[in-house]
Amino acid sequence: MDGWESSVRTEKSERPEPRGAPRRRRWSRRVPAGVVGAATVGLVALTVSPVSAEPDTGARPPRGGDPLPAPPQIRALDFLLGSYTCDYTPPPGGRPAVLKLTTKRAMDGHYLYTDATLEPGNVVGRSTFGWNPVDGTFINQYHDNWGSSGSYTSSGWQDGHLVFRGPLTQVITPNATGRTSGVKLNLLDNYQVLGRGHFKNATSFTFPDGSTLQGSYDCHRQ
Repeated sequence: MDGWESSVRTEKSERPEPRGAPRRRRWSRRVPAGVVGAATVGLVALTVSPVSAEPDTGARPPRGGDPLPAPPQIRALDFLLGSYTCDYTPPPGGRPAVLKLTTKRAMDGHYLYTDATLEPGNVVGRSTFGWNPVDGTFINQYHDNWGSSGSYTSSGWQDGHLVFRGPLTQVITPNATGRTSGVKLNLLDNYQVLGRGHFKNATSFTFPDGSTLQGSYDCHRQ
């Protein structure tokens, strides 16, 4: 299995500045971290001052309580939406497997998340896909119930291929103690849309010694 939201309350406060000095605004953003178990509240203070920057494309921040629209680039990942069954062809010596995926929009469309199960192995994972507007890249963060995790980026579609690359920490044998062995790999996911509701993901795992294993997922929407 390859390396695969929250009410936000914004409080604004201002304090007087010396006459003639540029005005600064400070926001405190409280985000419930309700991802697992007993949620805790993190407080992040952001200070924004006028800076010189590259001209934007004419887009402006939302006014009042209107949500910020999702970036248009995220639509390039729409092929992932829905439920898929994928037949996994492993590297030589590996065992075939079946991967089931369900991908939905999250955070008003700013992200997509994929819940997945792989059998055999009883592996349950989640991938979160998004767009990094600062670097101009797609991002994918992966976690699973074995404890494996990864973080990948892609520059976008090129010649019919969407390629993500990045580091993966792969657990070899899961262990309930929270301590086990694993290996750090470099992962490559090469997505290609073959038809409506049909895509392929050719994966490549590169080990620290330079050796590489390759497999592929052939996915059909249900």
